[in-house]
Amino acid sequence: MEDALRHLKSADPRLGKFIDKTAEQCVLSLDRDQDGHTSYISLSQSIIYQQLAGKAAAAILLRFLKQYGRLKDESKAELLPVDGANLDSGDFVFPTPEQVAAIDTEELKNVGLGQRKAEYLKEVARKFNDGTLSDEKLARMSDSEVAAALVAIRGIGPWTADMFLMFHLKRTNILPTLDLAVRKAMCHHFGVPFGKKTPTHEHMVEMGQIWEPY
Repeated sequence: MEDALRHLKSADPRLGKFIDKTAEQCVLSLDRDQDGHTSYISLSQSIIYQQLAGKAAAAILLRFLKQYGRLKDESKAELLPVDGANLDSGDFVFPTPEQVAAIDTEELKNVGLGQRKAEYLKEVARKFNDGTLSDEKLARMSDSEVAAALVAIRGIGPWTADMFLMFHLKRTNILPTLDLAVRKAMCHHFGVPFGKKTPTHEHMVEMGQIWEPY
């Protein structure tokens, strides 16, 4: 990360001033990420969190894990039926792709997932269960190959693929041009107008070339 920050400050002095004023440490991780999370778990959680506020998504994830996961510490089993019990997603082992692929879609809706999200979650599970995708295969792919493999799965679009590349695979040369916050920030930084159709993907890539390979 230090190499990236040095490069960005040198290549873009205006951005460098902002970096120097920022107190928070820059990290490529999400709050819900945990050590040992596989690509399958990361993508499954991404689907659960799509288009939801963090708290609501975390509640659905916890209900899903209570129903289909396994406690890491069996001594906490007595807390499972207790509403508001001090349990979170980190207390559970995520169900395997085989397990999730076998769950009925209607049953998945009981934990708060909508019809489409339940279907998408099962689709991701099937891809990992049949070997179409794996941690090893994804690690060997280029950024563009990963993105192509992921958007071929129903329920995963370019934005989710970009987030996966950045936060799970830790790829550093990703520009999420569909992210609203990134679009607005780049317009402000480079002094270009923001609109429903502007800036275009191509224009954002052009502006962002100054930052490559970070």
